[in-house]
Amino acid sequence: MTLRTLSLVLVTLAVLAFAGTRLTAQEQPTRIVFIDSQRLIAAHPAGQEAARLQEQARQEIDALRADIEPIVRKAQAGLEVTPDERALYDTLVRSLEAVQQRWLEEIAAASQPALQAVDNAIRQLATERGFAIVLDGRVAAESGLVVYAQDNLDITEQVLERIR
Repeated sequence: MTLRTLSLVLVTLAVLAFAGTRLTAQEQPTRIVFIDSQRLIAAHPAGQEAARLQEQARQEIDALRADIEPIVRKAQAGLEVTPDERALYDTLVRSLEAVQQRWLEEIAAASQPALQAVDNAIRQLATERGFAIVLDGRVAAESGLVVYAQDNLDITEQVLERIR
């Protein structure tokens, strides 16, 4: 067998192997479904607690920003900011940063059980029904990842039944 014949045989085998895997893959289509993760998390008790904490955080952060705003407006208007105002501004900004960090950690901890429950329910449902990929519909649409999807591909309701 010459080198040319051997090369042709190897190329032919490679093409047949590739074609065989493509044919096998087409026999069982990839099943892609979508969920609304925000709705799922909001439906879980821990998600509801996290939403309550987010509202509290927003109120506290808005109050601190309201205290900072007059000093910022004064500086933006070109008026002189006194050393006491500058010290107050620095203190308020540090407080704002600390409060934001505290709330981020608290909300993340509160939402963790909801995230785990939703993730587990999605995994179980996907395994049982043979879904290969589960995407967040909102993220997929906003990112341009998915331009069109049939309505019957949304499994949010089925996941909701499992987390309630």
